[in-house]
Amino acid sequence: ERSIADNPTDLPERIKRTAKTLVEQIDTLTNIANEFSSFAKMPTANEQQLNLIEILETTIDLYKKEQVEIVFENHCEKEALLFADKDQLNRLFSNLIKNGLQAIPENQQGKIVIAVRYKKNSYTITIFDNGGGIPAELQEKIFTPNFTTKTTGMGLGLAMVKNIVENLHGTISFTTNCNGTTFKIEIPC
Repeated sequence: ERSIADNPTDLPERIKRTAKTLVEQIDTLTNIANEFSSFAKMPTANEQQLNLIEILETTIDLYKKEQVEIVFENHCEKEALLFADKDQLNRLFSNLIKNGLQAIPENQQGKIVIAVRYKKNSYTITIFDNGGGIPAELQEKIFTPNFTTKTTGMGLGLAMVKNIVENLHGTISFTTNCNGTTFKIEIPC
């Protein structure tokens, strides 16, 4: 409005720049709205009997090309059967592994250790990264939608992870210090 009132000679160029900025901001807001919409109405689970080990191995394979050592420790039998939605399990493990990779400083040799154990009619999955840990003042917020410490992303990853685990009647917790973070998921089978 000020540009029009001043009647500058470069008015068409200013309008173009302003329109471009508005379109970019609208696209960003649309993406945020879509992410929250997806989070708010998680798709109905298409549950089937799955082998948890196979799901984890497939997800790990996606990240093995990173410059980080990924170790998988299977303390179960050949199969770890679970009645769940395959896409949701992939999203769950993918988010946790990706967060672990992003927590490792660039100047440090990274390591992710994933372990599965069976105990008393439940599976315990732990995912450890040797990043710098989660600062104390942020720990109570990490499962909150729209909370992120990164410059990219919507802050929905861990909120979605918690939602998926709870839909499986499971629990998720974490321990953290300056040497890394371990997420612990317990899912009944």
